[in-house]
Amino acid sequence: MKKPAKGFTLIELMIVVAIIGILAAIAIPNFLRYQLRAKFAELRTNVEAITKSENSLRQSERTLCVGAPTGNFVAFAQVPTGQAPSSQKLLWIDADRLVASAIDWVVQGATYGVYATATVAPPAGNNVTCAAAVPGLGAFGGGLSVSAASDIDADGVLSSVGTWQPVRNATTGAVQTAAPGLVLPAGANTVVCNGANQPATIGDAQTTVCSADNVF
Repeated sequence: MKKPAKGFTLIELMIVVAIIGILAAIAIPNFLRYQLRAKFAELRTNVEAITKSENSLRQSERTLCVGAPTGNFVAFAQVPTGQAPSSQKLLWIDADRLVASAIDWVVQGATYGVYATATVAPPAGNNVTCAAAVPGLGAFGGGLSVSAASDIDADGVLSSVGTWQPVRNATTGAVQTAAPGLVLPAGANTVVCNGANQPATIGDAQTTVCSADNVF
């Protein structure tokens, strides 16, 4: 005589469903946070890329327009222009790409963040800007800050990343002129960075997350 086929009892099925539910409750939030961290990594990468491009410009003899000084950083206004950071990627127009290409910063596709730089200590006797040739470019200077902001978690609080390079005395190495503060959209969180200024504990050109967003 054949033995009757055995199946799972209701209690066993309920236990399996409960285990799956527990695992999902743990795994899904962690996966979503991982996605946010991966997207947010764009800001650090681009801030570092901008810093390298600015330093390359400063160390070269390349001029951005007629009469422009060499051996300096250059400021540029927020790119992409006219867009507020959100959880969606921001499209770049041709004028935005022109600003980036002026300092040899290569941008491919849309970005989650908005970016800007500021300068301080302009070269003596030369107040030329290249805004006529490349709208969006600002003043030249020996000190620099690079800023980035995003709202990839759509909580209404902008996360920020920045870096600073003050003007230092060539003989003593002491700070001669402090780096300018970060240029960020309204609502950007900078609690870690003394209100967008270089903290004493952060070295020159050290990329720093300035916001205290616990999502990341």
